Amino acid sequence: MPSPVQSTAEGYYLGAKRKCIFSNGYVFDEKIVTYNENKNLTFDITNQPRDPEIMGHIDILRGQFLLKDNGDGTTTLTGNSWYRLYVFPVWYYDIWAESITRNVHLRVMEHIKHLAEEN
Repeated sequence: MPSPVQSTAEGYYLGAKRKCIFSNGYVFDEKIVTYNENKNLTFDITNQPRDPEIMGHIDILRGQFLLKDNGDGTTTLTGNSWYRLYVFPVWYYDIWAESITRNVHLRVMEHIKHLAEEN
């Protein structure tokens, strides 16, 4: 299963373009729609790869990372994804879609944790 290996951003402001690059070379184009430093990064997916596995089955719409200061020197990081499924029964395939998006977020969160603990 491809996993995210890099993200790029032209800046940290509303409308800034981002890219999420996966291990298989696929690139998701994104646009920042909310940026509150150290609190909220929300981005819309503006273009997703035309992979035969996902074309016509799922549209990834939006991603979000929320940071919450716990007041004790720790931070809680929450990842959210929005997507639309075009397969039936939706309840069955939603289990699959949730698993995939959860694994993408966990990979990104582990990377963020590693970077934060380095400093």
